[in-house]
Amino acid sequence: MELDIALNKYIKYRLYVQKINKISIYNDRGALTRFNQFLFTKYSKTLDLDEITLDDFIEYSEFLWTAEFRRWKSKAKKVKLCHNSLVNHQQRIRLFFKWCYQNKFMKTDFRDLKVWNIERREKASILSHEEILQFFNLARQNEDKMRGVRDELLFRVAYFTWLRRNEILDLTFEQIFSDNQFQIIWKRARARTVYFDEESQIKQLAFELKYIYTKKFWNDWNDFVFRACSSNNHWKQLGRSTIYLTLLEYKRRLWIDPKRRLTLHSFRHTFATTLLENWANLREVQMLLGHASLKTTAFYTHISSMRLRSCSQLLHL
Repeated sequence: MELDIALNKYIKYRLYVQKINKISIYNDRGALTRFNQFLFTKYSKTLDLDEITLDDFIEYSEFLWTAEFRRWKSKAKKVKLCHNSLVNHQQRIRLFFKWCYQNKFMKTDFRDLKVWNIERREKASILSHEEILQFFNLARQNEDKMRGVRDELLFRVAYFTWLRRNEILDLTFEQIFSDNQFQIIWKRARARTVYFDEESQIKQLAFELKYIYTKKFWNDWNDFVFRACSSNNHWKQLGRSTIYLTLLEYKRRLWIDPKRRLTLHSFRHTFATTLLENWANLREVQMLLGHASLKTTAFYTHISSMRLRSCSQLLHL
């Protein structure tokens, strides 16, 4: 079987059978297409799966370590891939080979192929309750009404609903206007229910933002909550880079240490830590965060020294 045909079959299998999220599908297609282009440049033809050898994979890995690439939709100069991006490419190609071998599309077994390990980044820092309130208040003071309401709603959703970044970006008004709860379907078709109360002010801000969108984008029938306005006054769905730049701006305006790693996931970390400090069960936190394993929950949560000190006092008579 030719590599192009196997690649299309694999992408469809991941999308419709395994129901992998669209970001992973995009990354799979990018890594495998780049590998296919490398082989086509080398051999001037599309190879069959059985014609791919270990030397091809080694040469491609060497090419990744030395080549420079232009970032997606970026006009900046070309840059080298970081260590984790290189390893991610190798792991996705190895997973594709494993799938082809299991389905008897190829005879060579690449399942035992060794690649580098992903380097764990420093954990995102935890926000204090005062800092959380500062984010809410600063967004409210924004001169741009639409952006101020949108940013405050973004921070409140991130803190009170414990959603991941991509889950937040795909959020719709229909979900928020439901009966203070909605269902999220994410990794490997796992579903979980998200709850929020009136004190979070999420529904109130969503109504206000919907009204602003109706006036600004009167001919728009899309239901995404978080949007950005382009230069020609057309809307587009809020992107990851916009969120990153927004957090950088708020960090600067709140005089937060620039070296402190702060992401949208920090609100999720803070939520989990707050629950644990108020004696929530680890299993309950796992269900709320949508983790498949308790190990992942333990990795993402930070137990404060005050909580540990109070645990030791339980032994006193």
